[in-house]
Amino acid sequence: MFLIAFLLRNFFKIFLTCISLWACNLIERTNKLFQDETTWRDFSCDTTRHISELSVQDVVQPFYLSDTLLKQNLQPRKVFVAINDAQNKLNWAGVTAQNEERPQSLNVSANQALRLTWQEQEYLWALATQPRYLFTRWEKLLADERAIFLSKRDSIHQIMRNLNGSVKIISDLRSMANQQKYLSKNKTASPISMHNFGFAADFAVFRRNRISNDLSLYRPLNELTASQGMTWGGNFVGFLDPGHIQMFKNGAEMLRKYPDLIFEFEPYRPQYNAWMNKMIGWGKEDKANDTKELLIELNKYKKEKPCLCLTAKAVTPTTIIINTQKQLSNYDYQTQTDILLVADLASQTVSLVTLQGTITYPLGKWK
Repeated sequence: MFLIAFLLRNFFKIFLTCISLWACNLIERTNKLFQDETTWRDFSCDTTRHISELSVQDVVQPFYLSDTLLKQNLQPRKVFVAINDAQNKLNWAGVTAQNEERPQSLNVSANQALRLTWQEQEYLWALATQPRYLFTRWEKLLADERAIFLSKRDSIHQIMRNLNGSVKIISDLRSMANQQKYLSKNKTASPISMHNFGFAADFAVFRRNRISNDLSLYRPLNELTASQGMTWGGNFVGFLDPGHIQMFKNGAEMLRKYPDLIFEFEPYRPQYNAWMNKMIGWGKEDKANDTKELLIELNKYKKEKPCLCLTAKAVTPTTIIINTQKQLSNYDYQTQTDILLVADLASQTVSLVTLQGTITYPLGKWK
């Protein structure tokens, strides 16, 4: 009786508390849903946020495949990066290479050296030259996985030959130049492909010496790829590719295993964003789920990281740049040919210095 009386006396309080908890839970769930729906969108660069440290990738990424370098048509012998910290201590590093050979770090005095990983050496040299195949740049990282893919590919090829007779592998490792050609001819929907990293292949079934477009001849690839933990292009949403097989479900899955490859995808973010907006405008967002997943994955590694605001002006730290150039002259730095990146944490700027002049952007954080 006491419990019943207590409940009756406090009915409205309990009722309101329950409503409040339900409403809070609903709001939280709605906010999470909203966030999930928008996390594919690009962040903005907040220049009011102070940057206390930078990685080599932070400094290089905004200039990789950007107009600021492409329009200059440079052929540098060396690429240098220097980071001046808040206490005006300058640390730097440089790389050099011949043609498409692996970049090599320059010998630097120990008290001034940025100690580069092999990945950071590749980032820097990417400003100087682009290999024919992206796999070449990342071979140290991807070689073992590539060998596994080739073994699976060849096994599937043999089974397909047993089933259909004349079956050929017509495409495997693909250059970025060819990727752009396929893109311009609407033979692919992506500016960058698993073919570029050596994780995709295209089969062609021949009938009367011509490639057959009979989908039924390619359907065995569905079960064959599934049994190998791979993906068949005939299951793609919005862009069927029945002769295609690939190692990973999509680009996002590949980046989760190899986040270093974000470096290659980031320059194409505007194209991926444009594709998403186009699909949304057409009411076909479900056909761009792989693109959305890729952009979300890129954002995971971008949020709260340092950024360069490419649309804002900044004062060039001329004195720091001149002092850096003087020091680097002891290591055969040539203003007429070489690329120099100078990050100055005191002025919160990053400058690109080439024969054509100096471009300076303010630092900030992605949000």
